[in-house]
Amino acid sequence: MKLQVGDVLFESMSQNIGSVTKIFEHPDGKIVKIRWRMDGHLPHDTEHSYKKVMRCVKNGLYELTPKMSSDNKIELDK
Repeated sequence: MKLQVGDVLFESMSQNIGSVTKIFEHPDGKIVKIRWRMDGHLPHDTEHSYKKVMRCVKNGLYELTPKMSSDNKIELDK
């Protein structure tokens, strides 16, 4: 499992929904920029290490919903 721009994260403790807006290289490793949205509040951006975000997904702190790519379109029977 890999994070990609456009993936959606849900943090159940605070009911925040975040979308991955940017992933970029840094001398200490990859950095993930997430735009969090909460009801009644303005969106805010945070930056986390890629490893930390993946650890949170693995431990169940964040729920990951991958972005549907255009290659994964489902064709309906005609």
